[in-house]
Amino acid sequence: MFRSRLPFTTAIVLAIGVAAPGLVLAASADQLPDIRHTVQSGDTLEAVAKRYLRDPQQWQAVGTLNGVKNPLRLPIGSVIVIPAHLVGYQEVTISHVKGIAQARSPLLGGDWQGVVSGAKLTEGDELRVPAGSFVTLRFADGSSVRINENSELKLSELRKSSRTDEQQSVLDLSRGGLESHVAPVMEQRRKRKFEIKTPMATTSVRGTVFSVSISESGKAITAVDKGVVEVQGRQATQQARVKAGQGVAVANSGQVGPTVALLQAPSLQANPPVFEDANFLTLQLGEVPQAQKYGVVLALDPELARVVLHESHASPTFKFEAIADGTYYMSARAIDAQDIPGMPAVQAIKVKATPVPPLYASPAPGGLIGLSDGELLCTEGGTGIAGYRIQVAASQDFANPLQDSGVVDNCYASAAGLGVGSYFWRVASVRKLADGRLDQGPFAQPQAFKTGSNPPTLGADALSPAETNNPNQLQLSWQAEAGQRFNLQLASDEAFSDARSYALDTPQWASDSLPPGDYYVRIQVLDPSGLKSRYSAPRKLPVEPAIMTGAGGVLKSGDGKSVLSPK
Repeated sequence: MFRSRLPFTTAIVLAIGVAAPGLVLAASADQLPDIRHTVQSGDTLEAVAKRYLRDPQQWQAVGTLNGVKNPLRLPIGSVIVIPAHLVGYQEVTISHVKGIAQARSPLLGGDWQGVVSGAKLTEGDELRVPAGSFVTLRFADGSSVRINENSELKLSELRKSSRTDEQQSVLDLSRGGLESHVAPVMEQRRKRKFEIKTPMATTSVRGTVFSVSISESGKAITAVDKGVVEVQGRQATQQARVKAGQGVAVANSGQVGPTVALLQAPSLQANPPVFEDANFLTLQLGEVPQAQKYGVVLALDPELARVVLHESHASPTFKFEAIADGTYYMSARAIDAQDIPGMPAVQAIKVKATPVPPLYASPAPGGLIGLSDGELLCTEGGTGIAGYRIQVAASQDFANPLQDSGVVDNCYASAAGLGVGSYFWRVASVRKLADGRLDQGPFAQPQAFKTGSNPPTLGADALSPAETNNPNQLQLSWQAEAGQRFNLQLASDEAFSDARSYALDTPQWASDSLPPGDYYVRIQVLDPSGLKSRYSAPRKLPVEPAIMTGAGGVLKSGDGKSVLSPK
């Protein structure tokens, strides 16, 4: 049941109602149940006292209470009542809760109630841990038990002798699974009883790291990472001694199977040193011969007590929704055909997925940009983004970046300074933390681009004006390479404030009839590669008025040239 932080002799607490998650209220010691022990062959009153009493020297008081005439010869089948206030009840602390878990004290008629980290449980309390939830129990001697999702268990015995330091912990697992880290007994005079019971078998240990679970097929599975455990089926003759690196399956009938070597730990080398995907966390395990399934546990601590994720399935690839940035500890195992988990592969991993990088805007993947005017553009970030960092390199691993912008305000970089060739670029967002420090997120995946030389800009003298039959018309031609196209702009001022544009497929142009005056022309070359030149320097060209005949034609001289009106 739930208990307060006061000494055992001062207060005992239990759940009353379900007003709020983790609520615990004080209750008196006389609400604890007395223990009724049925005498077995070989029992003595002193032996019974050592098993149950906080102070075994009070065996005489128990004898007096029960009217025992001969403490060395107790009638087999008789019942010895052990008063609750003499029992050495112990507490365990819930050190970690993920999700929603509930506990109750059925001996006191308690209701199921949500639990939180720091809550206390004692003998007789029950726990149920639904899907997606995990609970870790911490014992007084430093031992811990992580209860996995979809599990139900009862704390059948939690006792300690104040004189001998002998501790007894018995957990009845009726569904699901758990992993135990039992602190070793360092002194020979001290004893430690630690048992995990299932309907099929009992696993007993002194100091070890092991797991016990009930498979979907109804087997009780034990696997040992460190130390040694004893597994006993329903029949006392059905036993197995399971050492580190071994496991055993006990059938639903209680038949203990053969001890087998655990499968080797899967490789974790395919995982990156830092996980940067803001959408998913993908973990890759190496395949293990004879593995039927694989399991992964992700926790906040190296002891895997504070579990964040837990999953098992046939594929060695695990894909989860994204988790918060930070350092985590992963344990991965291969699982054999008997559902026995193999040796663990343990690795610390780092997740750094925020702030998310910008999107690439220009050029397109693999696109070509000119050295004289080429730009690398990306999208601007949202709230909290203080700047961007852009890098350019000749290789996709960015071992030796050619350009590194540092933190800049705009998501923009120039191709100036690069030679003609193939390159990669990548960009990251930078945010400002509450303490003023800058925090850079992961780089976007590198994107390839190419650079080329822009076609040369046409000089003003490259434009050749031609005489036309219409003096109110301009006509130009220039030299060009095959396949080139052109943008031509015509304006009445050198600032091109009223520019008219013409797209040309050939290196020549003739205007419409223009009013007399001065005009400016400039031309941009469009290369078949997609690169563009800069606009040429403006070329000033005049349009002068001609003398018209009565018939509406242009008056021409004897050599065929138009006769212009006097200015």
